Amino acid sequence: CCLLLREKESGDEMYYNPFRYPLSMLIYILFVLITIAFVVAAIAGFATGRINPEGKEWISFPGLVLLPVLAANLCLFLMWCVFRSHWCWVPLAALLLNWEFLISMFQIRVFPKEIPIGKEAVKVITYNVNNFNTDGKKQLPNIADWLRKEDPDIVCLQECPVESALRMDSVAKTLSFLPYYCSTRSATKAAGNAIFSKYPILRFESILYPESSNKSLFAVMDIQGDSVRVFNNHFQTTSVNAVKPRLYQAHAEGKQLEETEAAFHMAFQMKKNFVKRATQADYIRQMLDAGEGPVIICGDFNDTPASYTYRTVKGDLTDGFRDCGSGFGYTFRQLKRIFRIDYIIYSPDFKGVTYDSPNLDYSDHKPVVWLGYVN
Repeated sequence: CCLLLREKESGDEMYYNPFRYPLSMLIYILFVLITIAFVVAAIAGFATGRINPEGKEWISFPGLVLLPVLAANLCLFLMWCVFRSHWCWVPLAALLLNWEFLISMFQIRVFPKEIPIGKEAVKVITYNVNNFNTDGKKQLPNIADWLRKEDPDIVCLQECPVESALRMDSVAKTLSFLPYYCSTRSATKAAGNAIFSKYPILRFESILYPESSNKSLFAVMDIQGDSVRVFNNHFQTTSVNAVKPRLYQAHAEGKQLEETEAAFHMAFQMKKNFVKRATQADYIRQMLDAGEGPVIICGDFNDTPASYTYRTVKGDLTDGFRDCGSGFGYTFRQLKRIFRIDYIIYSPDFKGVTYDSPNLDYSDHKPVVWLGYVN
């Protein structure tokens, strides 16, 4: 900066010449290399959602860090603008390339939407409830009270304790203000998915995935006279939370070997789970393509809007956050709160009016609340 000011004061040159001073030249080259590195990372993040990770698992990792990568590109763009360098166009191109991801994470809503006269509102909530147990506290009563105040028409829950009829009956009794419900059925005792509704559930189907304790739940509802397909998905977990305590403990105790092993184990698990989520997303996409009529897709995808999972399931459907959301759309309350992994997506048969994701401390996820109407 001092060198730049010196040149400007001399009046010899209108633009900064980095090659006049050797140290300045080295710094210039360093920032060029940094710019190229972050732009390449942004391009890799763009490719993440467009390439099936099976056999190419490495391509999915840039998608996880795409948000901080784009933040770095924004800083580099501003820096090059200050120096009036043509290099400013390079990080700007990386930002524009990932514009679709950016509007899936940030929205500015100036004019509020309203439900047209004669249209009946539909409110949908999706929530990963973490087995109704957070910080050692049973959160079912708190979540039930919050849901009662929200007065939704459809609630899709993930990580809901449905392993026995007694447990599911207990949850259903607490949420009795939503008279219709269904849940996943399987031989395992892992937490599953549940759908509660004010609308009659005509039929439902549990979708179990091989080599995974995660599940999806498919239901057909009568919503204002239309048969609407509703999908409640909980795609393959990232396994980060399972390995993170071991990683943190090894770091705190200064055991570098164990810390490295834990980090490699985490990366290996994430690598396998990228493929599992992609396979699960492909299956849901096949079901969507095979059916007809209105559809609502909810759930915890365990993946970002840059991912193959998100792009495959969304297809040409409408993302509720992009339709009527506002602000920064993160939904996972851990890992620096930069990840949006919970979604409400729907067909053009619906129009969104409001979208909210309140920061409740009842789970490690935020709920997603969408209000709209049948188009």
